[in-house]
Amino acid sequence: MKPFEILASGVFPKNKLKIIHSKRTLSYNKKTTALIDMHWKQELQKAQEKNKLLFNGPIYRLENYKTMGDQLIVSVSETNFKELMGTNFYHPELAEEYGKSYLSNAIALCTLLETNDENFVFVKRSASVYFGEGLWHLIAGQFSIEKRETRTLSVFEVLYKELFEEGSLVKDDIKSCVCLGLIRDTVHFKPELLFYTKTLLSANEVAEKIDTALDGYEHEEVALIKKNDLDAFMNSEKLTSIAQGNYYLYKTEYL
Repeated sequence: MKPFEILASGVFPKNKLKIIHSKRTLSYNKKTTALIDMHWKQELQKAQEKNKLLFNGPIYRLENYKTMGDQLIVSVSETNFKELMGTNFYHPELAEEYGKSYLSNAIALCTLLETNDENFVFVKRSASVYFGEGLWHLIAGQFSIEKRETRTLSVFEVLYKELFEEGSLVKDDIKSCVCLGLIRDTVHFKPELLFYTKTLLSANEVAEKIDTALDGYEHEEVALIKKNDLDAFMNSEKLTSIAQGNYYLYKTEYL
């Protein structure tokens, strides 16, 4: 069994990926609410002991999705990191009793990033992050609910924000960016929107920028893999399920 499940796939540029803000259908019973609260208190204590950053910020959850012609339409409502940790990450077994829609199902974003000299960027997750420590991953982040003045940032703008915070890349460094679809991890059922981004910069320039990134603490090592060596890297290294899924959709939908 693959470590990921494909929910939707294709090549969706900015004008073909539609995010719809919908009413939240999720509500927890008293037993689950108590479980989430108890777990959060435990995690706050662990975070303090290990000097990890833990913040209960608002993030989007997956409500529904569909493809319509050449569009991917994703409906979202609100959840938070506390609910995510208390359900998908630590108690995915709740889905067995109540169904997968009972979980937080917070959506994250990640992108396969290619340089202008055909190198692909992978980062190994550090001990400072939650989940996937020591595994190779991609530049990624939660689909956080952020506002600029009176406007909520689009999913592409949130992705560009992650590229800046983890890689010091600005929008002028980006040549193109498309969404490749939506997948779900098969262990904790967390959904993820996957992207492919091409930068105008060389591998050396990207490496230098990553060294100065604001959130560089999230990864302990950077790998720049030549296009012809991608299959060997993917087959020999330990990667997150989402990184595997992103590469799979890149090969099947984009190449």
